[in-house]
Amino acid sequence: GAPKAVILAASRGTELGDLTENRPKCMVDVRGKPLLRRLVDTLHSGEVRDITVVRGYRKDMVNLPSIRLIDNDDFDRSGEAATLSCALDVLRDDCIIAYGDILFRQHIMDQLLAAEDDVVIVVDAMWKERDPDSRSRPRDLVSCSAPFRTSYIDDGPVLARHIGPELPETDIDGEWIGLARVRGPGTEAVVAGLEALSKDGGLAGASLCDLFNNLIADGQEVRVIYIT
Repeated sequence: GAPKAVILAASRGTELGDLTENRPKCMVDVRGKPLLRRLVDTLHSGEVRDITVVRGYRKDMVNLPSIRLIDNDDFDRSGEAATLSCALDVLRDDCIIAYGDILFRQHIMDQLLAAEDDVVIVVDAMWKERDPDSRSRPRDLVSCSAPFRTSYIDDGPVLARHIGPELPETDIDGEWIGLARVRGPGTEAVVAGLEALSKDGGLAGASLCDLFNNLIADGQEVRVIYIT
């Protein structure tokens, strides 16, 4: 069956300024539809129907039909890892995890659905062409086991080595777009990672990058799908 989806939509998105004065970033209008509606439509067209949205800032605005809603009322004192942990009850088996403010094309969804690894992240190899000022905002930059190549010779899977905003320029292979898929042992590793952060008292301050880096440090392979 199709995976479930958990969408993280609790943060305000202060970098958008006045646009998020009275609505969360995921509900900002893009060509006549809220971002979140577009994201849900893309998931639906990939047959992903079981969708949970974790909301926080101006949560009353986040009210699309056909989605399960969970509240992170601590959103202004915690990051994305804590928002994900609000959905622990639905983190089972096969799950897509997505930030609530991203847009991506259907073919990217198809690639993610075709992947068979336990933990997969989607990485934009052309991030720099899109925004030459690479340090204009904090980014989920990724260092990988191999750079993106346009050749069709497949040398085997590319794995993430480290994700986060502080990578040296020479180590950057792309930017994580905020889209991942976990299944089976990968989902169990994510749940265990969230529980470990919670026990250590580090959950509130942790990003999803921190969570993935902890998994990598524990020996979990995090497979990279490059997109352009």
